Amino acid sequence: MSTGHGTHRLARGAGLNVVGAASRSGGSLRGLLPQFSRYAVVSALALGLDFAAFLGLNGAIGYPTLAGVVGYGCGIVLHYQLSRHFVFATASSAKSAHRRFGEFVASGLIGLAVTAVVIAAATGMGAAPIVAKVMAAGASFLGVYAIRRAIVFA
Repeated sequence: MSTGHGTHRLARGAGLNVVGAASRSGGSLRGLLPQFSRYAVVSALALGLDFAAFLGLNGAIGYPTLAGVVGYGCGIVLHYQLSRHFVFATASSAKSAHRRFGEFVASGLIGLAVTAVVIAAATGMGAAPIVAKVMAAGASFLGVYAIRRAIVFA
């Protein structure tokens, strides 16, 4: 499913401007959509695992922030495996697999921090844990995709 065309790669020094990257790589925003769609599917699968772990652990121990962190961690592992096979072209990458995995985990830790902060803040303001988790998932999804596209799989 991942192509070797490189049309979704960023130019060096492009930063996190994902929309601008599509134009610079010779494609358009339309060229970004297939990759973003695959990333969304992979994210949905990882999020399903994340939510299952969150709901099970929160039900068992009653600590939504901890449950959110554990669920997110489970999702990271699944997401990496699916991303490298179905979303991003890695065969032509000069980056070692160890480095790429390290960067993937680091980007996941940024998402993890966003998840924990959003859940803690939202539940602290009275939001139900599931509402807080949905908010955290949205914020983390967009930020982490931009990092992974611009840095990890670039």
